[in-house]
Amino acid sequence: MRNLPTPAQALNERFASIYATHQARIAEVVRSRVFNGDRDLADDLTAETFVQVWLSLHKCNATTDGRLFSWMATIARRTVADHYRKASNTREIPADTGDWQYANRDLETAGGYYTPAATGFRTARLGGGR
Repeated sequence: MRNLPTPAQALNERFASIYATHQARIAEVVRSRVFNGDRDLADDLTAETFVQVWLSLHKCNATTDGRLFSWMATIARRTVADHYRKASNTREIPADTGDWQYANRDLETAGGYYTPAATGFRTARLGGGR
C-alpha cells in the first residue's frame, strides 16, 4: 500500500512551492505600496500577506501561475491598504489642551493676555522648576 499525502500535507507542500516561487515578486508589490520606502514595514506586510495566503489557500481556484500571482497580489494590496487604514484611525495627534482653541469656556483677560478661566484643576509643571 502506497502512503498518500494527507490533505494537510498536500496543502503544506503546495504553499511551500508557492512561497518559493512568488515570494520575491509579492515582496516587490508590497514595497511599491509602502510609504517612505520603509523596508522593515514592507517585510512585515509581506509576511502578513503570506499568512493570509496560507489561510485562504484552500479557497484559491487559480489554474495558472499568472492567476495565482494576481490573486496573491490582490491580497498583498489589501494587506497594505488595511495597514494604513488602521494606522490612520489610531494615529495619536498631540494636542495642547491649554491652548485657547481647545477651551470650551470663555477666556478671561488679565494683564493684557488671555488666561484660562479658573476651574480648580491643577496642572503639572514641566522641567525642574518649582
